[in-house]
Amino acid sequence: MSRTRQQRQLRQPAASNADRGHEKAANGDAMTFETRGTLRRWVIVAGLFLFLAINFADKALIGLAAEPIMRELHLTHSQFGRIAASFFTFFSISALLVGLLANRVKARWLLLAMAVIWSISQLPLLLYAAPATLVLSRVLLGASEGPAYPVAVHALYKWFPDRERALPSAVLTVGASFGAGFIAPLITWVIVSFGWRAAFEMLALVGMVWSVLWLWIGKEGPLGTSDETPAAADGTDPDPASRYPARIPLGALLLSRTCAGSNFAGFAAYVILTVATVWLPSYLVRVAGYSLTQAGWIVVLPAFGQMVASPLLSAWSQRLMARGVSSRHARGTLGAAAVVAAGAALTLMAALPPGPLLIVAVTVAFSLASFTFVSGVTLAGEIVPPAQRGGVLGINICITTLAGLVTPAAMGLMIDRAATQIEGYRMGMTAMGAFALVAGLVAAVLIDPQADRRRFMARAQLREENCVVPPLAAGKR
Repeated sequence: MSRTRQQRQLRQPAASNADRGHEKAANGDAMTFETRGTLRRWVIVAGLFLFLAINFADKALIGLAAEPIMRELHLTHSQFGRIAASFFTFFSISALLVGLLANRVKARWLLLAMAVIWSISQLPLLLYAAPATLVLSRVLLGASEGPAYPVAVHALYKWFPDRERALPSAVLTVGASFGAGFIAPLITWVIVSFGWRAAFEMLALVGMVWSVLWLWIGKEGPLGTSDETPAAADGTDPDPASRYPARIPLGALLLSRTCAGSNFAGFAAYVILTVATVWLPSYLVRVAGYSLTQAGWIVVLPAFGQMVASPLLSAWSQRLMARGVSSRHARGTLGAAAVVAAGAALTLMAALPPGPLLIVAVTVAFSLASFTFVSGVTLAGEIVPPAQRGGVLGINICITTLAGLVTPAAMGLMIDRAATQIEGYRMGMTAMGAFALVAGLVAAVLIDPQADRRRFMARAQLREENCVVPPLAAGKR
């Protein structure tokens, strides 16, 4: 072996393996670009859109049916809040466990299993409606729906490289908005016309229909978890001598500024989302004085706002990055600002009388915060190695969705302990809005993916340098 070749090996001890991984990533990107002229990956996006639409329709159903359920089963607000919170009993832990499983099992099969289970979970209520069966149904439903968003995002990212992910990620968020809001008038009509049990039956049937369609169209993308290399958000490749590590200690990832800040914003956004799905219809009926049918139509407005705001903010984010703005601000600060604005509107909403201004505040409060889910997953895509992405997204969802476990019960307790129900509803909305406002500001300060990437690459380079053993030190002459 020549001296020049020997020196090259000393400088880049793991170059051959890294280069092979880089070649695979390049080939993966090529495969993605070859599919650009086909409909395949957008068919997958459409399937995932419907998957999340059904998922969030299931979540929204309990809030839309709150009044007839409480009346028929003779429940207080605190009791109903605990039943609604039971949905999140295993929601977070299942998001964590299935997210980790997504690193080893194909996403298409995980998505199919979740849809089948959450459809079956609706059946106990058709046989016997009681608080116990309602809790059983919600617990099973929550366990099967917990991993839905991170696994759907994980499946999506196998079809799109980092620089193209903002728009399809926004489409998934729009799917969630469509399920939570645009299907609401249909669900409300079914509840008013046929009873609340019929609404559960309808969504169970829709879930089974989606499962059959997914068996036909669901495919794994060409960007595999072990073949893709994360790149900087500005599209530049990292320096070959300090190539991004294939694996990073899990604790370091979760405690990074970007993950911590995204989780702050995501937790606050999930507080707002939970208030919308569980308590907003009742607020509109009991505090604002609207009928259940009118409340069902008003709930459409935040969903429409999400469907408009999320793609627009995503496009703005990509435009800012194209102009050279760092992803810290183009993604992180913009997502945090959406949470702050939503928190401010929610706080203001509690002080407004029924009328146009209240409806505007409802629309803003429950439409903007969802953008932080888009910005959060794209920020995670910048710093998390693909082989760990499913697990980290699952853990992040596990952390943020803990809001769903505490928010319904906390809100119900505030309503029951207040002097009047109206005062309790308004106090609860004010408290949730103030929390979101503060959490959004904290997230804006913390998020910094560029700093996290530099730190992880420097740590990996230092580890490689410490592992190099010069030939003479090893006893070679």
